Amino acid sequence: MTRALASRALEPTPLWLKLSSYLVLSDEEKLYLSDLERTIVREPPRTDLLQQGERYRDVRIMRDGWAIRHKALPDGRRQVVNFVLPGDLIGMYCTLFESADHSVTTLTAVEVASFPPERIGELFRSFPRLAAALAWSGAREEAIVAERLLSLGRRTALERTAHLIVELLRRLSIVNMATDGHFVLPVTQEILADALGLSIVHINRTLRRLRESGLIELNGQRITVNDVRQLASIGQFDELYLHLIRAPRRLERAFSAAHHHQNGARPDGDERAKA
Repeated sequence: MTRALASRALEPTPLWLKLSSYLVLSDEEKLYLSDLERTIVREPPRTDLLQQGERYRDVRIMRDGWAIRHKALPDGRRQVVNFVLPGDLIGMYCTLFESADHSVTTLTAVEVASFPPERIGELFRSFPRLAAALAWSGAREEAIVAERLLSLGRRTALERTAHLIVELLRRLSIVNMATDGHFVLPVTQEILADALGLSIVHINRTLRRLRESGLIELNGQRITVNDVRQLASIGQFDELYLHLIRAPRRLERAFSAAHHHQNGARPDGDERAKA
């Protein structure tokens, strides 16, 4: 493990890009996010960033690399719950729960920022818009897990695989890590099998079917989606669950009203009319 201090320059990070897809961030909010990511930790592949049952420590922000969230039975059988991608948080609910109910293990070398849990309360007090954006991020992850449950229970092997590929493409596009259908997929067939509830043989056969149909190309860890629309159709993919939307106007109005209230002012008639 190596540590370093991130530059204080306001360079866009994956978390910044992800939250900016929901809210237009102010310079002050960007500066605060930059400060949260000031302490950087680098870890090699197959490192446990979090272990099921252990007490939460720092909150972590994935800046680079991939990891998996997974749960295991006492006999060692594992289910991959989700993939942790750049811009995702680990341990965001550490102020609400004592112990982790899942594990997080790196798939690649990663770069992770960390900050103490106390700063979550500070963020809610001083930067409520950022807090709302983080709540959106957390709710979105819950929706992804619910969609994965639907896949495991109702989608066929081909549908599950197609759906996951499109989902990863959309998630990576938000943080500028996928372009024109190309992205790096540093995931073994064993991991894919654990994520999709299939055997390795079945995964291999399904990927071959997608390749032979011309929908995807695989070159080592690089994947190219040649026909996103058709692949989405096969996976019955509806991106509604990813909530790739701007914050509702009512949320911004609520923040504006709270700001006026804190400053002892009330919106004038014109502002009320616009609301």
